[in-house]
Amino acid sequence: MIHSLSRAVLRKWFRFVTLWAAGCAGLAASLPAEAALQCTITGSAAISFGTVTVPRDTPVGTAIGPLQSSTVSASCPSNPGSPNSGWYLQYYPKLTGSPVTGVWNTGVAGIGIRVIDVTYNNRRLSNLNIGSWDDFGAPITTGASFTGNFTFSYQLIKTAAQVGSGGPVNIPQLFTLVSHNIPANVTSPVQVTISVNNTLIVAATCTVTTPSVGVALPTVRASALSPFGTTTGNTPFNIGLSCQAGASVYVTLTDATNTGNTSSNLTLATGSTASGVKLRVLNSSGSAVSYGPDSAAAGNPNQWKVGGSASTTHIPLTAQYISTGPATPGTVKGLATFTMSYQ
Repeated sequence: MIHSLSRAVLRKWFRFVTLWAAGCAGLAASLPAEAALQCTITGSAAISFGTVTVPRDTPVGTAIGPLQSSTVSASCPSNPGSPNSGWYLQYYPKLTGSPVTGVWNTGVAGIGIRVIDVTYNNRRLSNLNIGSWDDFGAPITTGASFTGNFTFSYQLIKTAAQVGSGGPVNIPQLFTLVSHNIPANVTSPVQVTISVNNTLIVAATCTVTTPSVGVALPTVRASALSPFGTTTGNTPFNIGLSCQAGASVYVTLTDATNTGNTSSNLTLATGSTASGVKLRVLNSSGSAVSYGPDSAAAGNPNQWKVGGSASTTHIPLTAQYISTGPATPGTVKGLATFTMSYQ
């Protein structure tokens, strides 16, 4: 009985030793990942653009708001190894791409963000999307210690014709930064997370307070329009505006009777009985305005700049007669439309 009991105790003890040894083996296998050397990355993490005004007709792809930047520091210990040594400094995007190449979506309609690694050859970090990674510094493959700074720039970009006005830009994770131990083939936990907050998008437009303007020119004698090219009957008028700050105001006049007209002489409208005379419109500098297509697109033919929206309350214009041949008595009528553009 004593001999049998000893054998039973021995078996239990052996099983205990076996289990303990297996546990130690598992612990030993995890030690390299836990104990692997890593670089230390520290620095600015939160980016803010403040209140950003987006003019309604700004072309897609245009940079908007201020250019912001941040800097991180990387400190890496000596890391020799064979056959490879040293470190990779890596970033992991957390956003998807936008319709504009090299720009991430921010979550606000029509607004993206472009990120440049200024220090590392102006590499565009926002070329990659979520699920990818790349280096934000040249690989450190000498095995020696390393200390350096990396500066990133951030720019909001218009990515669509329609912009979500009043939308806050809140991005808890723009991208994250880690280090990678090359000999151990181990990547560190996230060391820096870049975020965007305290940013508000406002779409800038104007309200036209005089959507229809009638201009009555004085009666003049036909003889006052000789020789050809003579002008007379100058009559001032205004297009009234109420604008938000943050845009430049442009306008295009279109000949409503002949929409393809790009000259500065307005085609006479139905009901005109005079001949040898047309109408012109002068801008605030006294120059004759040429007509163009009915479009708010930036760079529309014969579109001209009125001024900044913060200081623009009206567009001062002047209408006049101009002789184009032997003038005969009668009525003169013209019709033009105006299209505002906010850039």
